[in-house]
Amino acid sequence: MSFSLNIENTVSILAGFMVLSIILYYIVTLIYYLKVVKKLDKVILSHGIDKDQFDLFYRRFNYYKKAVFNPSFFTEKKKVYIFDPKILEGRTTNTDKKIMKLHTFFYRVALLVIFSSFT
Repeated sequence: MSFSLNIENTVSILAGFMVLSIILYYIVTLIYYLKVVKKLDKVILSHGIDKDQFDLFYRRFNYYKKAVFNPSFFTEKKKVYIFDPKILEGRTTNTDKKIMKLHTFFYRVALLVIFSSFT
């Protein structure tokens, strides 16, 4: 039995890859939310900052990553409207940082797969 790569097989393989990457993205997002975001929400709340004031369309997921990996993103104006990234210093473990990087990777893969399917 030989396998020939025709258009139907190629479409099936690409569709399977799309579904798998989106499922993996949702699994990693759930892990990221349960392990990291909830912990950082508590830290932010303990400093008297309501997460709902800067969480338009779940932007806090990205803000937390920027606060950990790129604190210079938060200018003085953004510190007033969002939060000061120094609040989160020392609050994340190496495992949390790996989960953040994994979430970013699968987010980009899912976007790449979705946008490439429309071209």
